[in-house]
Amino acid sequence: MDNIILRLKGDPYTTEIKQLCALLAERIATTYQNTQMPCPQTIIPLPLHWLKMTKRGFNQSHIIGSLVADYLDTEHHISAEIRQDFCRRIVKGQDQHLLSAKKRLTSIKNAFIAEAKDLNGLSVAVVDDVVTTGATANSVAKALLQAGVAQVDIWSIARTSWNNSTG
Repeated sequence: MDNIILRLKGDPYTTEIKQLCALLAERIATTYQNTQMPCPQTIIPLPLHWLKMTKRGFNQSHIIGSLVADYLDTEHHISAEIRQDFCRRIVKGQDQHLLSAKKRLTSIKNAFIAEAKDLNGLSVAVVDDVVTTGATANSVAKALLQAGVAQVDIWSIARTSWNNSTG
């Protein structure tokens, strides 16, 4: 998985991405169906800072979100709208994979701002490629909840354990 995620960050058309997104979409559909909870109808790709977006040229979370939304619609008739305008990353910070768990929590704390005018009561899903410590997910969720979103679910291709115990 590590190699696939690293390739995805450099190549948005890596061969495994469609299969991984289909697996994620199946898991999402099954989970909401089994819990009898409505699936969020708004998908927010985890925003990249504009400098990183300029350097990379694409947002892998947007690609994942689009593929998952298409699969959910085609295979399960679950409609979800991709919204990139609801939230923005305002702090660049360091690459999270280079930081300890403690530094991740502080470096990303207020990195996002919700920008849409009326988010009150919405149920949204934030899509990312990988969740490690949860610091980024917590930060974006906090910004959205403060703006009035009722529920934030986090969807990712991978969830890792955290092994870096330094500082």
